[in-house]
Amino acid sequence: MRHILLLVPLLSLSSVSAQPNAIGTRTITFSDVARNRTIEALIHYPAAVGGTDADAADGAFPVLVHGHGFVMGVDAYTNLRDHFVPKGYILVLPTTEGSFAPDHASFGLDLAFLAEAMQAEGTSATSPFFGHVAPSTALMGHSMGGGASFLGAANNGNIQALVNFAAAETNPSAIAAAGEVLVPTLVFTATEDCVVPAANGPLPMYQAIDVPCKAYVNVIGGGHCYFGENSFTCSFGELTCGPDLTISREEQHDIVNDLAGLWLDSFLKDDGSALPAFRDSMLTSTRIVGEATCISTGLAGVAVADRSVSPVPAHDVLRLAGVVPGTPLEVIDITGRTVLGVKSTTGTLDISALPNGQYHVRCTSGSERWVLPFVVLH
Repeated sequence: MRHILLLVPLLSLSSVSAQPNAIGTRTITFSDVARNRTIEALIHYPAAVGGTDADAADGAFPVLVHGHGFVMGVDAYTNLRDHFVPKGYILVLPTTEGSFAPDHASFGLDLAFLAEAMQAEGTSATSPFFGHVAPSTALMGHSMGGGASFLGAANNGNIQALVNFAAAETNPSAIAAAGEVLVPTLVFTATEDCVVPAANGPLPMYQAIDVPCKAYVNVIGGGHCYFGENSFTCSFGELTCGPDLTISREEQHDIVNDLAGLWLDSFLKDDGSALPAFRDSMLTSTRIVGEATCISTGLAGVAVADRSVSPVPAHDVLRLAGVVPGTPLEVIDITGRTVLGVKSTTGTLDISALPNGQYHVRCTSGSERWVLPFVVLH
């Protein structure tokens, strides 16, 4: 597996204020003439003074177009609004395809259309967003909307990044569409998601993506509905399969905000420090397992407190420093699955049988609670 540090140059967004912005909200109904279709969207945006139909704040802001989950309202994503809009993003939430018989293809096209439509708003003198839209856009989505975001991103040259959460398979296939994505892509899943388990959607979608820079984040102890706010329909569906959640909704939001924020800052705001910070979080966080193909792995070792693993990447043997002999250890892969259960007796682990990829070694015995990432590259 190749691991590449990739920084994509975009236009500088120096006009965006570094100070937190108030949140303005307005509803616009767009017309896609080519499809004879109207698309209503709730838009949250940086404003000098918050409120409905407030004037946009000074500056030009990147656009996030986010697709909702199956029979979930756009109000289920106020967590994204409250985090990203004050940081200088416009969040566009289409209200289409909210029925029990959604048209996935149309929803994906809605997301793609809104990416173009918001850019047009920024250049239209009659638009309230005239002069306030930066030339950078990401498609996003949760569950059904996550699958639709792949449909909208396939062969789409009008966007700069793709981020989605617990993306569900769609008809037509989001897994197939993932192979046609052209932009850096960040895929989130959660180890306790029983609604859309990683193997049923997010993981095969991630594996199908063929771009130099992609990342897969599996939130340890998190669930399907925790990617948004409380939603009756989502929670009801989740209760039917009984997830074993071990973190709170707020904790899952923090993980998403941290990593998605850095990803978007890198590719939509041309923040040169964001991707290295994302890399560091991926390599050292105890809250996730996952991998990224656009981060450097040429490190001497990775440490947590007084424990460390080396070398990175490792080949056949992983060295463990600061680990008490006899400590029970687990090696887990990017899906959260335990692939090796051992006790450290010599300060090393035989990893010769593990395929190339990113893993974590975890200890949860007694008072020992830590996770360290490592990379296998034979």
